[in-house]
Amino acid sequence: MYRISSAAMIVALVFSTGAMAAAPANGAGAPAPNGASRGNEPVGPTVADRESAYYRFEKHRLDSADGKRHYRIEIAVPKQPAPKGGYTALYMLDGNAAMATLTDADLKAMGGARPPVLVAIGYDVATRNDVVSRAYDYTPPVRDEQGQLVAQPQDRGRVGGGADVFLDFIDKQVRPLARQRATIATRREMLWGHSYGGLFTLHVLFTQPHSFGTYVAGDPSAWWHDGALVKEWRAFDPARAKGLRVAILAGTRPRTDGRANPNLPPVAKDGNSPDPRAVVAEMSDKLRAASADATYETFPQFGHGEMIRASLARALQIASGAASIQP
Repeated sequence: MYRISSAAMIVALVFSTGAMAAAPANGAGAPAPNGASRGNEPVGPTVADRESAYYRFEKHRLDSADGKRHYRIEIAVPKQPAPKGGYTALYMLDGNAAMATLTDADLKAMGGARPPVLVAIGYDVATRNDVVSRAYDYTPPVRDEQGQLVAQPQDRGRVGGGADVFLDFIDKQVRPLARQRATIATRREMLWGHSYGGLFTLHVLFTQPHSFGTYVAGDPSAWWHDGALVKEWRAFDPARAKGLRVAILAGTRPRTDGRANPNLPPVAKDGNSPDPRAVVAEMSDKLRAASADATYETFPQFGHGEMIRASLARALQIASGAASIQP
């Protein structure tokens, strides 16, 4: 059925392909040492810096409209000719980290009948993320109890609320660039994001549902700023997602480093908190009831940080049909 644990699926894939794909040499998906955030970790050479028999890579630099944020856009175009109608395109948030997560085995697996164009939307820094810019770009606008827009919503000292500005940047700068560099089937464009990226992915779905044909959200930080995304979901008519594909993936292994999971809400004063996974699963249920191709998967063997690999692998599977790509 649709609410499934991925464990059985992974076992089946292992037996069907004979072996797991090699893990990234730089340890992508592994927890950060001493519980530290991985956002400021340096990113060394990635698949984009090596010759590939299956893809050619380009790097472009773009700026936000106000000049405050600076982006590195890495476009991977299959060497195989585009199919009739164009390639599927997978737009990947956290582009620096996504490229560090991709492996040569992934590229090989996607070199089959319908390899997708990959568009990594990262920041022009030497680390996995520009954490300040990411906090602004990936988080939705916030409204107070009277419905008034909060000018500069903050979480952990970082200003957020710029998701609509960021989507406008993607629509006006990133997508035209990608479509110029490769023949893309605009009806088969996909959006993938993990954590805050998953938050942004679902925000786009609930506010501009037909921006993409497929949405893949890995461990979305649904309870950011007292559940701003959940409020958007409550106001959303699931029928607007009819015909879209939505995959939501949740890592359920508890953290052991003492840090709070960004996918969990703060504990209420009475000691009780809503279960965010139940709310996210409800999203999938109601979207599916409204004729969206929506799925919700749990990964009990993976924690929050490891879900970047697991969710990206699922996005690559959907984009290319290559079931041998492993979380």
